[in-house]
Amino acid sequence: MYIEPPFSDIVDGVFVGENIEIANLLAKKMATKAKFIYCPPARCFAFLQNGQADMMIAIRKTQSREKFLHYLEPPIKIQHLPLQFYIRSDSNIVLDKYQDLLPLKVGVLRGASYFDKFDHDTQLTKVPLINYQQLVDMLLKGRIDTFLEREETIMPWVDQDVYKTKINLAKFVYDKTVGSYIVVSRKSPLRDNITQLSAALKSLSDSGDIQAITNKIRN
Repeated sequence: MYIEPPFSDIVDGVFVGENIEIANLLAKKMATKAKFIYCPPARCFAFLQNGQADMMIAIRKTQSREKFLHYLEPPIKIQHLPLQFYIRSDSNIVLDKYQDLLPLKVGVLRGASYFDKFDHDTQLTKVPLINYQQLVDMLLKGRIDTFLEREETIMPWVDQDVYKTKINLAKFVYDKTVGSYIVVSRKSPLRDNITQLSAALKSLSDSGDIQAITNKIRN
């Protein structure tokens, strides 16, 4: 797990959040327990690639990831919120369309996937950073021109006065729905239980238990 409030966080040494509760719910359904390991996103994926970790929660499906990950069906949710591009309020940057990204230094979360065109665009200048706090800090210091993420993910990392006075949302957004999945490493012993895990997940989805968790966190 990496830290992404309100989906996953560490409070007083304990993992909390929507993704944590969903993982625990699935573990209980499988008559086992979940053990959580903190790691920045890129390291989390490295752990999955080499089998040091079994599972990760809330992952976008991509062809490159399917080479080393099994995706459980169904997705735990369909993400409807748009990816926003953040710019400093005192900058003269105009970011109204995708092409406006070309001259900019764009902050990205190391190991993250956003959308296919952006992920595979080698003409863009992308600055990989370790966590969301670095994205915000580097923007405010002028080390990057913009970064992209969903607003509910960024809000917990920024003082609200700073958010209102020093950061603007660009006109250009990426607004397409995307599935959020639970994944299992192809090197994990759990690879032999994909059918059972997906069946358990579908049961929890059909019963409304997963939706109850997401509704509770939102409220």
